[in-house]
Amino acid sequence: MLYRTLFSKQERAIEVALPTPYLLPQPLTGPLSVSSTSTLSIPAAYRCVAMISDTVGSLPLKAFRDRVCIEPSPPLLDNPDPSQTRVETIASICASMAINGNAYLLLGDRDRLGYPRSAIVLNPDAVNVQLNNNGVIQYQANGRNLETDDVMHIRAGVLQAGSLTGTGVLTVARQALGLAMGNEQTSAEMLVSGSIPSGVIQAQGEITKDEADAIKNAWLAAHGGRQYSPAVLSGGLEYKTLSFSAADMQLLEARRMSAQQVCQLFGVPAFLVGVPSDESRTYSNVQQDTRAFVNFCLRGYLTKIEAAFTQQLPRGQHARFDLDDLLRASRLERYQSHEIGLRAGFLTPEEVREMEELEEEDYRVVEGITE
Repeated sequence: MLYRTLFSKQERAIEVALPTPYLLPQPLTGPLSVSSTSTLSIPAAYRCVAMISDTVGSLPLKAFRDRVCIEPSPPLLDNPDPSQTRVETIASICASMAINGNAYLLLGDRDRLGYPRSAIVLNPDAVNVQLNNNGVIQYQANGRNLETDDVMHIRAGVLQAGSLTGTGVLTVARQALGLAMGNEQTSAEMLVSGSIPSGVIQAQGEITKDEADAIKNAWLAAHGGRQYSPAVLSGGLEYKTLSFSAADMQLLEARRMSAQQVCQLFGVPAFLVGVPSDESRTYSNVQQDTRAFVNFCLRGYLTKIEAAFTQQLPRGQHARFDLDDLLRASRLERYQSHEIGLRAGFLTPEEVREMEELEEEDYRVVEGITE
C-alpha cells in the first residue's frame, strides 16, 4: 500500500510503502518466531507494552515558551496524525520504543516557515538506517530513500556510542522472550496435542499389540471425546486415571519466573500487570512502586519524546507532558499541602480552588481549610 504524506516542504512529494497495518497471530504450536508481533503474544509483555504506551499516550502534550503554555497547541502536538487520535499516535511511538528501541515518524504538512504540522508513525521493521558516503544519516523505508529532515527518529533503550539506532528489548533479550513463548507453547501443546495420556487400561496378563490396539480403539469409541457413559470392563481389565497438575510439572513456576523476567526487561512493576510475586503488597509500597514506575520507567520515554518534538518546534518553544494527573496525590495529602501553602501565604483560596477544579458552591469547603 502506498501512502503519500501531507504537503512536505518545498512541495516535495514522498511515497512510502508501509507494511501490513495489522498484527499476525502467533501460531499455537510449531516453531517459535521471536519478532515484534510474537513478542506481544506473551501475556506479560503485552500488558507491559500496553501499560507504558497507554499511560504515556493519555498524558497531554503541550508547548511552552518561558514556562507559559501556548494556546492553541501546535498541530504537531495536538494531533500529529490526522488519521488517528493523538493518544493513538503517542501510544504507537511508545510501543515501538519499548519493543524495537526506535520510533520513526515521517514529517509533513509544513507551514510557511517550514515547521511540520503532521507526523506519521512508521513500522520500525520497515525502516533501515545507515551512513552514506558523506557521513550523513540516511533513512530508507521499504527500500525507498527518505529525506533526513523529513524523519523524526526517537532512540530508546541503551544507547551505545556511535550507534545509529537505539536498543530495544527485542534486540538484546530474544532468548528471554523465546523462553517465555516456549513456556506458553508448552502449556498449549499439553492441551492441544494431549501428549500426556488421561489414563491407562491395565490387563492382568500379557496381551499382544493387536489386542492392545483393539482394547484402546474400543475404549475410545465408547468413551472418547465428550462421551461420559459408564464403563464396563471384563476379562481382568482395569482402568487407572493419570493426573499431573501444572504445579507437579513446574509449569506454573516456570511461567511465573518468565513473566517476572519480562517485567524486569520492560521496567514495569510486576504487580501492575498482574504478575504474582513473593512480596506482600500494602498501600504504602504500592504507592512507592507506582511513583518508581513513573520516575524510572516512564521518565525515559517522556523525556526522549519531549526532546524529539521540541526539535520540530520554533526556537524558544519546548514540548512537555503534563504529569499532574499521573502524579496527583491523594485528597488528604493535597489538602494538607494546600493548608501549608495557605498558612505560609504563598497560596490563595482562589488558587487552591482552581487547582482542585472546585465549583463556586464548593468554595466554602476550601475556605474551611484555613480555619
